[in-house]
This record gives sequence, C-alpha cells and structure tokens, in this order.
Amino acid sequence: MEVNRAAVLKSPRASVEVEQIETWAPAAGEIEYPAILGYTFGGTVVSMGPNVDSVKVGDRVAVACWGRAAVDKRFGAYQKYPLALEENLVKLDSQTSLEGGSGVMANLATVVAALSVCMKLDYPPINERAPKNGKKILIYGGSSSVGGLAVQYATDAGYEVVTTSSPANWDLVQRRGPSSIVDHTLPREQLLESIKASGPYDGIFDAIGSAEVTELMGKLLAEDGGLFWSTSPTPADSRLPKNVKKEWGGYSDILVSRDENKDAKVWYLQEYLPKGLSNGRIFSNPSYIFPGGLESVQDALDTFMAGKVSGKKVFVNPQH
Repeated sequence: MEVNRAAVLKSPRASVEVEQIETWAPAAGEIEYPAILGYTFGGTVVSMGPNVDSVKVGDRVAVACWGRAAVDKRFGAYQKYPLALEENLVKLDSQTSLEGGSGVMANLATVVAALSVCMKLDYPPINERAPKNGKKILIYGGSSSVGGLAVQYATDAGYEVVTTSSPANWDLVQRRGPSSIVDHTLPREQLLESIKASGPYDGIFDAIGSAEVTELMGKLLAEDGGLFWSTSPTPADSRLPKNVKKEWGGYSDILVSRDENKDAKVWYLQEYLPKGLSNGRIFSNPSYIFPGGLESVQDALDTFMAGKVSGKKVFVNPQH
C-alpha cells in the first residue's frame, strides 16, 4: 500500500497541515490533537479487518464517521487511506458516483431523523411518491444540502412543502418538488409575510440553523405560539417569545446510535439510501471538486466558512 498522507489539525483553531502519517491497519468489527477532520467520504475498499461480510476489496463505498469513528483520527476523511466501520458504510452500485453517495449520506440521515424520528412525519416510499396527505410543511433553506434533501423527502412522503431559496438556486430547488419557493433575499418583513401567506403549517424545519432564521421563526410563530425544529442552537434562542419553542439535536446520532431507532437505521442504510441512489430518486446538490488534493483542504474550508458556497457540495480528492 502507498504511504498515507493527511491534512492534520495540530491545535484548536489552527490551519490544517499536510504531512505523511501512519497507514492504519484495519482491526476487528475526547477530541485529540493532532486531529484528522472530515466526516463523510467515498472510496474503494483496499483492505479489511476480520469478520467483515458486507463488502469486499474493490467495492466502492460511501462512509460517515458516526459513533466512535467521529473521535478517532484513523477514520477522518482528510487522508489517503482512512479506516471505516462496517456499520457506517453503504455499498455503491456502478451507477452511483462516489460524490453522489458521500454527498448525501450524513445529511440525509439528518433529514430522516429530524423529520420522521423527531417530528413524526411519515416515511416516504422507496420507489415512488406517496399520495398527497393534505398536510403542509415549511422547510427553511431549500438550496442547502440538508434543506434540499428535506424538501424532497417530505414531498415524496406526501406532504405539500413550502421552502425558501435565492432566485439563483430556484432551478436546483424546484427539482426537489416543493409546492412553492419563497425568495429569502426579500426584505425581512416582506419575507416574513410571504412565508405566513403560504401557511399555516403542520410542521416547520429550519435547515440553516442561524440566529437570523431563529429570529424569523420566532416572529412567524409569535402570534399563536408553536414549535419549530432546527439544525443547531444559536444565541437568538434565548430571545424567542415565551410561547415559541425551538427543538434541535444531533440528528445523525439520533438515527444511528440509539437502540430505539434501530429499525429506522436499518431501513435507511439497507433500503432507502442505496436503492434511492441507484434509481436516481436520491441525488446530491451539484458537486465541486476543489483542485489540489489534500493541500487544498484549508482553502476549501476557508471558502466554505466564508459563505462563498451556495447550492453545491464541495469535495477534495486526497488521491490527487
């Protein structure tokens, strides 16, 4: 096997540095520095530990760093040869690209957990769209990866979905099947009125998780009170009206790590995700591969954190 190289984070808030590291040997079946970041990846299996039954050398897989893999640098994506737990991977068929599989795996797990496990929305069929059930859902942030997948998931489950996007990404969002799209670049009060006019809603999911959206949802629900779900906490949470409640959680972990959700995890990893990828019903936002291999990881992270990425999934190829 070739020498392993990785983009290594040596201390908190430092930039990553590319260097040669150990090539890990697969074993059977808290954050430390230096750390190797990267939560999802796709690749080809080159070796396996004992008692691995679901894949073989040469298989193409998508992987998420769930559970203990999330705090073990041997599993971080930003290296040439990361390890993967068998329970955290899905085998890809020849029709599914590595970008297509790894680009949705963790984000779609978030959607399944948020919408069906936490919000108790119906699960969608695998091969078709369910009949309309007469219920309406607001999903804020339809051009984001999580938001777009949530729009399609809820639409396929039979819900009427209202979402938001800038006009630049409307074509992308429309592919997900929402009933209407509200322009989130409108002045704040006009945006609020447009969202209100499209309601009322049987459920609200904020896929952005910013303080600005939290405040907007607070104003949306302030008159009658209510609940909305979000992807993260913000400083604005404490300023919400007393009759408005915000819920959020580590949704992927809720789906894959809790025993009470074992059946949902099996359905997702063994049925919904692989079959949806294969038949094309599940698809990622357009991909952009940042040039330069591992040496480009810090630039890619900086670009993302600066808010310069919209409607795309950014990838780095460690083999370049």
